[in-house]
Amino acid sequence: MSWALAREAHLFAAGEHIVLQAILAVSDDAAELYARLSLRVGAVFRVAGLAYECTSTAVLRELDAAELITHCLPDAMALPAFTADQLRVACARLGLPKAGPRAALEARLAGLRWRGPEEGAIVVRHRQLLDRVERLSGFDRALAPMERIAGTRWAEYAPTPGAGAFPHRTAMRTYERARRGELAPEEALRIAQAGPAPWGRSPFRYAVAAVLEASPAADVLAGIHGLALPTARALEAEGRAGDALDVCRRSDADPETALGLARTGKRLARSLGQPWKPTEPLRAAPARRLWLSREGIGPDGRPCWRGQQDEESVSIEAAVLRRVAAAGRTALHAENWLWSSLFALVFRELYWVPLSGRLPTARRGGPTDLGTPCFYEARRALADATLDRLRTEGFTPFAAAWSGERLDGLVAPELSLSIGRCLDGELIAAVLSRILRLGWSAARGLPDLLVLTGPAARMEHAVPATLPECSFFAEIKGPTDTLRDAQRLWHDSLVMSAKCVEIWHVSDRIIR
Repeated sequence: MSWALAREAHLFAAGEHIVLQAILAVSDDAAELYARLSLRVGAVFRVAGLAYECTSTAVLRELDAAELITHCLPDAMALPAFTADQLRVACARLGLPKAGPRAALEARLAGLRWRGPEEGAIVVRHRQLLDRVERLSGFDRALAPMERIAGTRWAEYAPTPGAGAFPHRTAMRTYERARRGELAPEEALRIAQAGPAPWGRSPFRYAVAAVLEASPAADVLAGIHGLALPTARALEAEGRAGDALDVCRRSDADPETALGLARTGKRLARSLGQPWKPTEPLRAAPARRLWLSREGIGPDGRPCWRGQQDEESVSIEAAVLRRVAAAGRTALHAENWLWSSLFALVFRELYWVPLSGRLPTARRGGPTDLGTPCFYEARRALADATLDRLRTEGFTPFAAAWSGERLDGLVAPELSLSIGRCLDGELIAAVLSRILRLGWSAARGLPDLLVLTGPAARMEHAVPATLPECSFFAEIKGPTDTLRDAQRLWHDSLVMSAKCVEIWHVSDRIIR
């Protein structure tokens, strides 16, 4: 709250300033109880159920006097704070039937004075204001208890001046309403047509989602950044195939959208009898065929697989992991958490470059433009030099440089460090360089499995059967699965970087 008030005071109304100062002025025990209650699910709590050490009659009175909680509740508002069994006791005390579901119990007690003096309840106030402070300060209240227990270390840096989170209160409230889905159609369209902010918090993507949900005309979509493909499809649906083809011929779309535009454009050109300039084909990953036994459908609706008669049926990825392990090699799911963690460890020094407005408060885990293409554009020379160092020196120097401070994107640090040390620096650079240029959203489409370096091994029921010694990616595809555009782009990027990536086509077989 102190950080938010010091930097973003112009975004709070006079009444909000009074509330924040009241919170800062309460005793430590009262502040702790208020913080704990603000993180709990629901807004109404039974006083007898508060088992915190900081809870006392004096503390509750202090919070009530500061108008941070409300003690005087009508019995009807207190109902959510009590369990069904407690409501049954209240019904029995009043001579009412106590059988039935909770809704029936609440209906019987509605309008009656069913609580005794010892059955107090409170309501926590100003939660929306706390959420606003959290967003403005970059401080996650939900993580605070764990950080306190674990003794979280924070990077040492000087907060940078510059543009704040929002230029004025109206912009902040617009963003908040956009997150809640409360934008009027005309307002959502106006925000979407204005385009996205280069970095920081913007209601743009929420506004675009609201506009698309309304199924507007193609001419409306044409004025919105990043909607080339929906625009082309809408034009075609309106019978304007020629205009749709012109949209598909644009070359300013992101790589994934460009693939969709190319397919649509080629089809439209054929139907109109017009030429279509072929695009350069993407580099395809080599294929490997693997045979497993399909065994029904799992609880998640996906087919289950197993490699041997005595094995338990599992997901297709887990069954392939077993097959790789049986060949004497280690593989793991190359999910987004691993690459965001390696990104944080490799580009850790770039997090704290003192750029205007990017580190607006103390105790942050990263700059405000982290995960966007602007992160690279603002630090291009340093980022390119870091990638060159990663390629030549490997990951070990970056692992040794991390001193345990919190970094946004870093998950399971010990596991991430151990995996990173097993990988070739050039392979890590091949992945991170694309994420760096396009933002963290580019991690979508990375291959399913990462097989770690090991001896050349022979894998049963596979063609080809020999696994290479180097680390490599494997995209797992079942009998009916097809490659998505995001996956094809990753395969092209990895093959171009001379990194090993394969597509493993899993077929069904009968195990005797």
